Amino acid sequence: MFKVEIEEVNRRDCLSVLRLNVNGEYESDLIINPYDCFDSFISRPTALSLDVLYFTSIVYTIDKIIQRTQTYDHWSRDIDVNIPVSNTDLWDSAKETLKEAVDFLTSDNWIFNFRELENISYFEREETLPVNANFENICLFSGGLDSLAGAINLIDEKNNVLLISHIDGHGSSSTLHSQLLSEIKDSYKLKNIRQSSFHVYTEDKLNHEATTRGRSILFHGIALFHAINLGINEIITPENGVISINLPLTPSRTCSNSTKTMHPYFIKKFEDALNTLGLQIKINNPYLLKTKGEMLVENRNTGLIQNLATKTLSCSHGGGHTPGWYRQSLNCGYCIPCAIRRASIHKFNNNLDRCSDYGHKLNSQEINLFIHEKRLDLLALAHFLNQELTKDEIKKEIKLMAKIDNVDDIADMLLRGYAEIKQYIHDKADSNIKGLFTCRLI
Repeated sequence: MFKVEIEEVNRRDCLSVLRLNVNGEYESDLIINPYDCFDSFISRPTALSLDVLYFTSIVYTIDKIIQRTQTYDHWSRDIDVNIPVSNTDLWDSAKETLKEAVDFLTSDNWIFNFRELENISYFEREETLPVNANFENICLFSGGLDSLAGAINLIDEKNNVLLISHIDGHGSSSTLHSQLLSEIKDSYKLKNIRQSSFHVYTEDKLNHEATTRGRSILFHGIALFHAINLGINEIITPENGVISINLPLTPSRTCSNSTKTMHPYFIKKFEDALNTLGLQIKINNPYLLKTKGEMLVENRNTGLIQNLATKTLSCSHGGGHTPGWYRQSLNCGYCIPCAIRRASIHKFNNNLDRCSDYGHKLNSQEINLFIHEKRLDLLALAHFLNQELTKDEIKKEIKLMAKIDNVDDIADMLLRGYAEIKQYIHDKADSNIKGLFTCRLI
């Protein structure tokens, strides 16, 4: 059992610094630093909005600092955390539903305890700043291809859009966000578009857990923080259906899906918990029944998508260059998210799928099939697609993960998504990599 206690330490020029102590053996400082949102969007956040922001930040941090290798099965962790909140009775009423949601998200056993804030002051200002924001819509903006497509669709249709980002050193950088946002604003000069970016990170000397299954929950937390303070009852969370459902490609990946944060079961449980907290806020993924390629092809501004698609980051390696990358690139070109990304761009406009945009070409010279690290994703993808699952078999796999609605429609979407990947492999892979796939590729 990992017991986590939390205290506030001397605040720097940021919203807060929390110290997380694990079993009295090691510590990590969690720094939550918003960029100018208190000057531009809100002056005094509500206590509940801060509770939600801190809860999701703490889950995100614990998921990073407690390594799965410290457990008996090298995977599932028993985590008992004591979280300070502004209203313990309210949070106690939601803790079982929160547990169901977060257990599913990270494949762990969480025990949530809540205590009064005591001496922890969430936020202090001497002055009340004027608020000039006029936002009606909130959308996640991660720097990835899905969030780009979703943001463009929303901005094309609506006005007064607030885009939500967070920087932690793992995913896309603030520079990437700024470049994408600048071009979006140039295309929609008459729209009221702003970005709220939080830098949420840890300071310690620990070896961090690499899987970070809870990382994306922080996006929800930041978006909800703003939704509560701005009185908005919906946040848009763009994610293609193949990644949202994220069926395990092999038996060994059953628990190790890269993310479940947009899975409809998690969303439903998290919404239930929010409702118990008195928050009637909808977490809406309009693209659950769309493949990544369909998100691009059906976008309301395909010209802008064409200009920006290759500038986004979708790689599971987080944009960091690992040994053996053959060219400068944000995306490795061989992980599962890269395969889905490349297949979608290939479907949208195959001329955009340039080898120079990836650290690896899809050939056996750059992805050596005898090197353990780089062949695993391709082998897993081949194992799954070679089964050539029928729609009924896919429906069974969906139900094994969790009980959700629209199983028929989701199964149809998954079949279309897998077809995109097969077409991409048929058109772009060399003969050695194609040899891994005994399924029909077209």
